[in-house]
Amino acid sequence: IRTNKTLQTLKEENEALRKHISGENVGFERVQKVQPGGLIQLDRNWEKHGDKCYYFSNISLFWKGSRSFCEDLGADLVKIDSREEQSFSSDLIQEFLVEKVKNFVMDTILGSFWIGLTDSEVEGNWTWVDGSPLDSRMKFWLEGEPNNAAGRSVSGEDCVAIVKRGVEDLNTWNDDTCSFAHKSICEKPAGTGPSSSACG
Repeated sequence: IRTNKTLQTLKEENEALRKHISGENVGFERVQKVQPGGLIQLDRNWEKHGDKCYYFSNISLFWKGSRSFCEDLGADLVKIDSREEQSFSSDLIQEFLVEKVKNFVMDTILGSFWIGLTDSEVEGNWTWVDGSPLDSRMKFWLEGEPNNAAGRSVSGEDCVAIVKRGVEDLNTWNDDTCSFAHKSICEKPAGTGPSSSACG
């Protein structure tokens, strides 16, 4: 039974990849411009907040692909350590979405951004990308979440995205299938990584 479930999950992830790969390529081309000398400039600058820098990626990728994208920038998917950081992230997502709407850049997953939280190792045991457990005082789940729904994959929902929020609502986390494509939020300490000059 376990082998059949694993096989089914792999088939679903393969199908999801086929459906999203062309859209990802289009999105990647849309958000980068090749500069003289071959340098690539992404469509949004780093945002400094406190002693950290954040990059809001417009490229829709699976959770693992989003993490690799962040790592290539000398960063990782964001870890939310406080209510203030959750508020900051949610506010910038709102600004990011307003900007995209003004520029008529619309798609079906416009309002969801991967963060660095997963329970893919042990179901219900939420950990951040740095290996630290989710602080029970720092949970910002949408009502009814996490629910590990198996609608898109028999493996359930093991990765977390921040979704568009209501006014003054910090509860924006939704568990989702890791093989579904969302945008992402990267985070790094200020003054580090290959793009350190962009956020000192």
